[in-house]
Amino acid sequence: MSETARLRANRAQADASDPDVSAFVAASAGSGKTKLLTDRLLRLMLGGAAPERIQCLTFTKAAAAEMALRLQRVLGRWVTLPEPDLARALDALGVDPAPDALATARALFARVLDLPGGMRIGTIHAFSQSLLRRFPLEAAISPHFQLVDDRDADEALTDAREGMLARASGAGQLAALRALAGLTSADDFGKLVKALQSDRERLSAALALGDGLAAAQRRVLGVQAADEPSLLTEAVAWMGESVLRDAATAVAANGSPAVQERARAILDWLSLDDQKRAAHWTDWCGLFLNASAEARGPTTLVNKVLAAKRPDLLDRYLEEAHRILRIEDQRKALRLADVSNALAVLAGPVAAAYAARKAESGLLDYDDLIDGTLRLLQDPGAAWVLYKLDGGLDHILLDEVQDTAPSQWHIAHRLTEEFFAGAGARDTTRTVFAVGDRKQSIYSFQGADTAEFDRSRDTLEKRVLRAGQVFRDVTLDVSFRSTAPVLALVDAVFAGPLAAPGVVAPGETLTHYPDRAGHAGLVEVWPLAPPPPAADAEPWTVPDRNQSQESARGVLANALADWIAAQTNGSVPLQSKARPLAPGDVLILVRRRDAFSRALVRALKARGVPVAGLDRMVLTDQPAVQDLMALCDALLLPSDDLALACVLTSPLGGLTDDELADLAMERPGTLYEALRARAEQRPSWRRA
Repeated sequence: MSETARLRANRAQADASDPDVSAFVAASAGSGKTKLLTDRLLRLMLGGAAPERIQCLTFTKAAAAEMALRLQRVLGRWVTLPEPDLARALDALGVDPAPDALATARALFARVLDLPGGMRIGTIHAFSQSLLRRFPLEAAISPHFQLVDDRDADEALTDAREGMLARASGAGQLAALRALAGLTSADDFGKLVKALQSDRERLSAALALGDGLAAAQRRVLGVQAADEPSLLTEAVAWMGESVLRDAATAVAANGSPAVQERARAILDWLSLDDQKRAAHWTDWCGLFLNASAEARGPTTLVNKVLAAKRPDLLDRYLEEAHRILRIEDQRKALRLADVSNALAVLAGPVAAAYAARKAESGLLDYDDLIDGTLRLLQDPGAAWVLYKLDGGLDHILLDEVQDTAPSQWHIAHRLTEEFFAGAGARDTTRTVFAVGDRKQSIYSFQGADTAEFDRSRDTLEKRVLRAGQVFRDVTLDVSFRSTAPVLALVDAVFAGPLAAPGVVAPGETLTHYPDRAGHAGLVEVWPLAPPPPAADAEPWTVPDRNQSQESARGVLANALADWIAAQTNGSVPLQSKARPLAPGDVLILVRRRDAFSRALVRALKARGVPVAGLDRMVLTDQPAVQDLMALCDALLLPSDDLALACVLTSPLGGLTDDELADLAMERPGTLYEALRARAEQRPSWRRA
C-alpha cells in the first residue's frame, strides 16, 4: 500500500513538473506542493530555460523564502555531490543524467547566484510593487511612492472616519448614522470600513447606484416591501384571516383553560383595526412563537383532546405560525438591507478621504498595488508595457492559487496572454504552472473564491490548447502528512451532499491516499458537552458550597484533562518509542486561544499534568515590552510627555505617581525639560 501510494505521488509530480507542458495542479495539504514547485524550477533550468526569464509568484513572503531556500540548498548540494550521486539525483527528477546535464546542474548554483536580485521568486504584491516602480508614469502614480504600513494605514483610516463623523450632514448621512448608532461603536465601524476597503471595486459599484442602492439590497434579499411599515400593513390583513378566526372561536369554546385564554387573545387582536394590529404585531407574534422565535408546541396551541377531535384547528394555528415566521424573516431582511445601506453611505466618504490622503502623501497600500498593476496591464495605451514584460518572461509559476483573488488572477492572465498568442506562442516553448488546493478557497483569503479558481483553470487550459501546446490537469491526492484514519474521516465527511459543495468540484469524489500506510492513527468523535443543569437552591437556606454553574467550556476542559491524565499515567504504551505515553507526547489544537484554552490549562495543572501552556502571546501586550516601546518613543521624540511619563513610572524610571505629579504639575515646558532642570532637587529624579 505504501509503495503504491508513493509511486502514485511520484508519477503525478513527474507529470506536473514536466518543463515542456503547462499544468494546473490541484494539491491537498501535505501532498508536497513546495517540493513540486522546486522540482519544476529545477527541471526548467536543466532543460535550458534562462533563470532570469522565470517568474514565480507566491502568496506569502514565508512561502517565497521557503522556496528560495530549498532551491539554493539543492543547487548548493549539486555542486559538491560526487558524479554518481548527482546522476541519481537528476534521474529522480526525471532528467537524463547525460554529461551535459551534469555540467549544467553543477553550474546552476553560480548562475543563479550571479543573477541581479536573485531568482524572481516573490509575492504578487512584491511583483506589483516592482512593476509600478518600473513604469510609474504609465501607471499614473508618483515615481517616489511609498508603501504604507499597517499602522499608517490605520491612522489614515481613523482620521478619515473621524472627519466624516464630524462633517456628516444631509438627510442621507444623518439617517445612516441613526441606523448604525445603536448597533456598533466608532471603532467597530472603522473595522467594517476597513473590511469594505478590501473590495473597493464592489463598494464603488454599490455607491454608484445612489438612491437605488437600498432597493437593490432589498431585491438581493428577496424583499418586496419598501419599508417595515409597508410590510406590516400587508401582514395584518391576509386572505386566511377568517379561517383562523373560526379556529380560534372553536378553541375558545371547547378547549382547555390554557388554550382558551390564548384563543381569546387571538380573537381580541383580530378585533382591532389594521393600524392597531400593526402597533401590536409583537404581541401577535408571541401568541404563536416562543422565546426562541420558533412555532410553539402543539399542546400549547390546542390541547390534545380537542386536537384529536378537530385536527384542522391545530393546522390553522401552525399555518399562521409559519406565515408569521416568513414575515419576521422579511423584517430581518429589511433591517439588514437598511443597515447595509447605511454602512455603504457612511463608508463611501471615508474611503474617498482615505484615498485622497494617500494620494497627497504619495502612499500606496497593498490593494493599491494590485489595482494599479491591473490598470497598467489593462490600459490599451500602455500595451508596450506588456510587450516589454512579455520579452522578459518565458515561464510563470503560481503558488497557492486558492488564495488568489479575482483581480490577482486578472494580472496573471494578462501576463500569460501573449504566451499562447501569435508569434509569442511559436518562438519558444512558454509555459504557465499553477498549484493550489481548491478546498482552501472556502476561507476566501483576499476575496478568493472557488468559482474563480475553476474559471481561471478553464481559461488557462483553453489558451494552451488553442496554441497547440500540452496542458495537464494534475491532482496530487497522496498525503505525506496524515495517517489513514484521519484521511478516511476527511473523505467520509465530504462524501455527504451537504458538505461536498464548495469543497469538491461537481461530479468529483474527494479521495486521499496515505503515504504513511501502516502508521498508527485513531479518530474519536466525542459527544457534545452541554452545560450541566443549574441546581435549584432551597429557599430560605444558606448554601454550604459554591452554587455557581459550570460552563460548557469548563465541562469539556475537565473531561479532556481527565482523559489526558489517564492516558499519561504510565499505563498506555507508546509503541513507536517503546515507552509509556508521556504528557510531552500530547499536542492540543484549538480553534482559537480563548476562555476554553485557559480553562484547559488550569484543569491540566489541577491534575498534576505538566503543560507548556499557550504557545502564543501578543508580544506588545506584555508590560515589559510596552515599557521599552514607551522608552523608544521618548528617545525618538523627547517632547512626547505621555511616553516619558510612562517610562518614568515604569521600573525603568522608578518614580511613584506622587513623584511624577510633583515634577509635572505647573511645569513651564515639556516634561523632559522639567526633569533635566530639577534633577538635583530629589535623588529619585536624579536617578530617573
